Amino acid sequence: MRRSIQLVGLAASISVAAACGGSSNRATQSGEVAQAGGPAKADKAADEASLRAIYQKMPSQLMAADTAAVGALFADDGVEVMPGAPPTSGREAIKKEFASTFMSMKNLKLTIGDLAITVADAGDLAVVKAPYRTTYVDAKGKPAEDRGTTLTVFKKVNGQWKILIDSNISEVPPA
Repeated sequence: MRRSIQLVGLAASISVAAACGGSSNRATQSGEVAQAGGPAKADKAADEASLRAIYQKMPSQLMAADTAAVGALFADDGVEVMPGAPPTSGREAIKKEFASTFMSMKNLKLTIGDLAITVADAGDLAVVKAPYRTTYVDAKGKPAEDRGTTLTVFKKVNGQWKILIDSNISEVPPA
């Protein structure tokens, strides 16, 4: 059952609709412009939109237990940290961990609160924080729930946002 709760945490961390709220983009809103010959400023609004697009697709991928799609979100050196379990490192290991977790869950439902997205000035790293709540039926046929906060660090790999570290902080005490 604890493994089921762990998946729910990850599901929540990456399951948000594009319409969710987020942080402001002060640099873009202030009208700052990169100077010729100086370092280019990241387009934080575009980066936030790209991250929200990732989260928009995730609910259906998780509810369908699409481990290939979920695994593809991670960088090759990505790490998944679920409550009550050691960290899982590497895309292939993370896909296997999700496959195992998905097998023990039925009727997964999830909701996400407002996203808070912070993109680094260089545009190469971002952090997404979101409260989550999930319900499902565990392997024993018993209704279960998890809620908490997720923190996900993304890095750009060849122009694409990939999960570097995903950590889920459950507020539900261990059973």
